[in-house]
Amino acid sequence: MLDTHKIKTIIRKEWAEVFKNRMVLFTVAFMPLLFSALRLIILFAMRGSGTAGLTTDMPGQLTSMCPVGLSGGDCFQVYLISEFMLMFMIVPLVIPVTISAYSIVGEKTTRSLEPLLATPITTLELLIGKCVAAAVPAILAT
Repeated sequence: MLDTHKIKTIIRKEWAEVFKNRMVLFTVAFMPLLFSALRLIILFAMRGSGTAGLTTDMPGQLTSMCPVGLSGGDCFQVYLISEFMLMFMIVPLVIPVTISAYSIVGEKTTRSLEPLLATPITTLELLIGKCVAAAVPAILAT
């Protein structure tokens, strides 16, 4: 039977260790904000530019995405937004990988793995705690 108290303790321990690292904090907090801000900055910068002449040399993929009646500049903005969605789909993959990699490396460097393995905890409880500790920040950031 799984002991939820032990799993919660592992999650709290993981978060306390992992979020002391600035690189992990940068990945969890700043990367989604950067992707959002970058998209808005590009759209704001394109707002006043002369992109109306894009209708002549647009690729077929771009013209197939555009509804009828949009100008070339508006069509290009739709294309850019769809490309930025790929970056947002990367966020839930990058954050858990960063957290779990630092968790493993951090335990190796601080030599905290041996005391953790000596505690009366099952392997399943340890894995569940580490997986949840890595997945929850990614879900919240997404």
